[in-house]
Amino acid sequence: MEDFADFKWKIVVIGDPAVGKTSLMLRYTQKTFRELYIPTVGVQVSIKNVKIEGFSCSLNIWDIAGQQKFSNIRRLFYEGADAVIIVFDITDKQTFINSSNWYRDFSSLNNKKIGVLIGNKLDLAKDRVILEDWGKTLSEKMGFPYFETSAKTGQNTENIFHYLALNLYQKVSQKVK
Repeated sequence: MEDFADFKWKIVVIGDPAVGKTSLMLRYTQKTFRELYIPTVGVQVSIKNVKIEGFSCSLNIWDIAGQQKFSNIRRLFYEGADAVIIVFDITDKQTFINSSNWYRDFSSLNNKKIGVLIGNKLDLAKDRVILEDWGKTLSEKMGFPYFETSAKTGQNTENIFHYLALNLYQKVSQKVK
């Protein structure tokens, strides 16, 4: 179906290692969850085809490795991105702090302003150290909406990608009008 899609968009998923980037992508694209942490090497790409207002849309989702050793090549993967998902772990303060760095890193090379900030691992809410209001405040500074998710349970994962697909479609349809 991707070859016949009316629209194709590249969405990059970025954030520190072990925040659940791959798990979010797998939950959305394959409806699965992997308990074992396996670091992404470089990039992992998945495709999900969706319908938006009757149009066939292909979401090319790039899960980009968060390890420091990939920082030089990571920036190459930002090229051509139509949207960004920045993910942090609500049980790990440093991943939240580093979200601002991820935003700056992406924004320095890509001026697209469609994106979301994600506080992941909502299934571990009892261990939470980042308050929802903190996430909302940071996302407002970025100009993005804030979502909290659980890749493990699937909570809110569909909503993130639907939001992005709808906004990408609306941006394209405004240019046509």
